[in-house]
Amino acid sequence: MRAAPVPTHWPFVLGECAALARSLTPARCPLGPPDQWPPTLRMLIDMMLPSQAEIVLFWGPDYIAFYNDTYAPTIGNKHPAAFGRPAREHWSELWDDLQPLLDRVLHFGETVAAQDRPFRINRHGQMEEVFFDISYSPVREHDGRVCGVLCIVKETTARVNATRRLAASEAHLREMEEQWRLAQAAGGVGVFVLDIPADTITASPGFYRAFGLPAHAAPVPSAVVEALKVQGESDHMSDARNRSDGSALLDVEYRIRRAHDGRLRWIWRRAEIVRDATGAPLLMRGVVQDVTVRHLAQATLRESEERFRALAQAVPNQVWTAGSDGALDWVNQQVLDYTGAPPDELLGHRWLATLHPDDRPSMRAAWTQAATTLVPYSTELRLRRHDGSWRWQLVRAQPVQGGDGGIRWIGTTTDIQDQKAAQAQLEAMNSTLVQRVEERTRDRDRLWQLSTDVMVIADLSGRILHVNPAWSAVLGWSEEELLGGHLLDFTHPDDLAAAQHEIERLARGIPTLRFEGRMRHRDGSTRTLSWTAVPDAPYLHAVGRDVTALRESEARLRHSQKMEAIGQLTGGIAHDFNNMLQGITGAIEVMRRRVAKGQSEGLERFMDSATQSAQRAASLVQRLLAFSRRQSLDPKPLDVNRLVRSMEEMLHRTLGEHVRLDVGLDTQTCLAVGDESQLESAILNLAINARDAMPSGGQLRIATAHLALGDGEVEPLPRGRYVRITVADTGSGMPGDVLAKAFDPFFTTKPIGQGTGLGLSMVYGFAQQSGGQVRIDSVPGQGTRVDLYLPCATEPPAEAAPVGQDAGGMLATEGEVVLLVEDDPGVRLLVREVLIDLGYRTLEAADGPSALPILQSHGRIDLLVSDVGLPGLNGRQLAEIARQHRPGLRVLFMTGYAARAAVRSEFLAPGMDMIAKPFAVDELVQRIRAMVGRGSAEG
Repeated sequence: MRAAPVPTHWPFVLGECAALARSLTPARCPLGPPDQWPPTLRMLIDMMLPSQAEIVLFWGPDYIAFYNDTYAPTIGNKHPAAFGRPAREHWSELWDDLQPLLDRVLHFGETVAAQDRPFRINRHGQMEEVFFDISYSPVREHDGRVCGVLCIVKETTARVNATRRLAASEAHLREMEEQWRLAQAAGGVGVFVLDIPADTITASPGFYRAFGLPAHAAPVPSAVVEALKVQGESDHMSDARNRSDGSALLDVEYRIRRAHDGRLRWIWRRAEIVRDATGAPLLMRGVVQDVTVRHLAQATLRESEERFRALAQAVPNQVWTAGSDGALDWVNQQVLDYTGAPPDELLGHRWLATLHPDDRPSMRAAWTQAATTLVPYSTELRLRRHDGSWRWQLVRAQPVQGGDGGIRWIGTTTDIQDQKAAQAQLEAMNSTLVQRVEERTRDRDRLWQLSTDVMVIADLSGRILHVNPAWSAVLGWSEEELLGGHLLDFTHPDDLAAAQHEIERLARGIPTLRFEGRMRHRDGSTRTLSWTAVPDAPYLHAVGRDVTALRESEARLRHSQKMEAIGQLTGGIAHDFNNMLQGITGAIEVMRRRVAKGQSEGLERFMDSATQSAQRAASLVQRLLAFSRRQSLDPKPLDVNRLVRSMEEMLHRTLGEHVRLDVGLDTQTCLAVGDESQLESAILNLAINARDAMPSGGQLRIATAHLALGDGEVEPLPRGRYVRITVADTGSGMPGDVLAKAFDPFFTTKPIGQGTGLGLSMVYGFAQQSGGQVRIDSVPGQGTRVDLYLPCATEPPAEAAPVGQDAGGMLATEGEVVLLVEDDPGVRLLVREVLIDLGYRTLEAADGPSALPILQSHGRIDLLVSDVGLPGLNGRQLAEIARQHRPGLRVLFMTGYAARAAVRSEFLAPGMDMIAKPFAVDELVQRIRAMVGRGSAEG
């Protein structure tokens, strides 16, 4: 590698950076030696190296950095390694901030400037926060192309820090002024600050002197002072209670027994409460004064009191008194220190000797007016200090009329030079702030105009005051049509109540978050808007987002999911029912073939098979109805403990020897409301599921408990008393994906043929229909727990009717008539044959309208047997009409499923009963005999 030749551009070494530029080599600088640099670059370096300004040149797309000696100290220990190298190598800690600025200049030709911009820079091995005034300008080639960035830098760290110190000084000065104001109000005798949470006092020596206590530098408990109060002064002297709640009196006088001599003294206290951001009392600060003399000799010391009060109005800085002509007759040491003049040069003279000539007219006018009206005056003017400088002072004076009728002046002067300077700076800042506020206002107006969400400002009643243009785009209404109207005028009728409720909440100061309601479009259609609104008395501000498309998409998704669930349910029903129907139709076909051949042996086996298949089909229907909460229930108060105890023997046989049954019953459990047979079936289903989850054995626990639930404890159950039945096993448990589908119909993890997948669905439907709830919790490898909640009964169980003698051989008496109403011919045929076999004369009708003439006739009818789900006029309506003509007519309803008959106690009236299809013939016979009875004929 050859050494860089000495360029002609730097014949003399102008400094360290010039020497660096001369010595650059291709290995040191990506641009090569200086004699190979572009002319523009060499010209710029010629210009910047001798400059006294801090200059950096970033050349080319890699931002090769060149700078002069003036700038070198700014980057600290990065110099000289950074010279002639890409900027990202040595400005790494601020490259993320620096690169966007350089890119704007190089790629877009912009000029960028910033004032007091902060950077974090590594100087001399440690990170420092520094501030700069910077100006970035594009450097162009002869063809106008930007080839570099010229940066002029001025570090302003000292200025920024000085500004910060000035702000801190101003805050401290304001605090001192406040303390002086309090001291002025109390005569400057004693100043204190009471820390309310700590209940300690920090005070000046004058404070302790007033109470006869030794001065303390550290805080002392407030009890030390409160112990000195005279009995009966509790209403005046504050205590910890009224300080904590902020009710302590602030301007009071009270009596104490002075600590060191026990003498009775009057103390005057004036204070204020300082609160934290939440409004809680934090400090009590103020001043105290021993005013015993005033109380004892108020009449004879009036002039002294007036003088004292005048002094209390002045800041105790430079204190002076003067005669009626304004000539000084006494000054304190602070006045002498400020002016640097001996007393004989001040006393007997006016302030004019030290007063700025430009301020003399205003001073003379203020003094003349005060002397005429005998009111205090306060004015700002400039007084010469002992070093010859003029400083702004606040002059306050109080005219005091003596006993001889003459006037004296008592006043103070306070140096406010720093406040004046800060005020000027604040005014400059305010002008900048006004500009920023105007910019923010323009930004807000642009947002109002361009937002695609509807915005509205209304009064607290909902009357529209302002709207943005989005109303027209989203809802089609113009501003003229909206202003003065009410928000409810444009609300969908079905949403008026909810919208009115939200407006009332806003009027009470409660914000609205994501309230959805439908609004009328001008074309008559509706849009769904999601509203966010906040009250700002006397207005409310609201933003509404059009979510119509989103809600329609969600509705389509829910419909798709619903259709998928229906498909799954239909497939499961078809599979199981086809198997059962095959068992029924196949058995009947075999019996028909054998009867046709005259073979009667073995028919019972096929009859039993058909009966079992039919019973399985009936059980499947009951499970489906339970899952869909449409099963006909007979809810009554029942003793859950008694039911569980009655099931123990059956459960032992069902579970087998490898599963240990543990039963824990709460003796305080109340009666639950539910269908006893369905609850028994639910417990049995859960026990079987638990057994199958423990093939190698385990423990099954069945427990009951009486609970008083609050709102939200078990969603969505309301507050009240419940019985909880818990079935818990120690089996294999369920993973999360299986647990999520546990209640789905036909979902099972058992092998084909060992489960329908409706067990838990039935339990879930039974609990929901009974006004309860079911919860399931499972951990793989640890077991499963199912909690079934049923509401407690509010009434005792009805007494069981006495059991009569067996009516097995009882037949109808002569003339007993039954009216059968059934639309299904097969069922009607079956029931009719049963009635004929029992000896009843049977009348038939296929529907309600056909049965009405029979019921309205004068013929005898002892019992009405009717299907519930008749077409047109249903069975319950038919029974009501029948009883209008035949009061007390007994009615037996038959139902496969009827929505209104889901809860028997609500469906049946006295003298009515219900039997569920499919039913056994023997069960039908028993019901008919029990309802009619021998000799119960009715005309």
